[in-house]
Amino acid sequence: MSLGYSEHPEATQERLQAILYYHRAQAGRGEDVANRFRSAIADVVASPGSWPLFPGWEGEPQVRSRKVAVYPYRVVYYVRDEIVVVAYAHVKRRPGYWSARLDG
Repeated sequence: MSLGYSEHPEATQERLQAILYYHRAQAGRGEDVANRFRSAIADVVASPGSWPLFPGWEGEPQVRSRKVAVYPYRVVYYVRDEIVVVAYAHVKRRPGYWSARLDG
């Protein structure tokens, strides 16, 4: 049985903003990054405990992340009764900014 997942509203906005950014940058790239996000989420849902703990995160809940192929993003999430995506974090911007989104 696989867990369901939800996204923090700010994570949803990050995902949509990234898709729009790449869509404007080059034809077809917005669709590509959207597909890469979907693939990363599918991997997380299929095996949520397989992805590494977020580097340097010591608190509860245990936060994990899955690299998004090709693009400089990580899907940042934790697991309770479901998988909760708290951020689609750019790997070189504002480390840990999403920590205020944890309800743990």
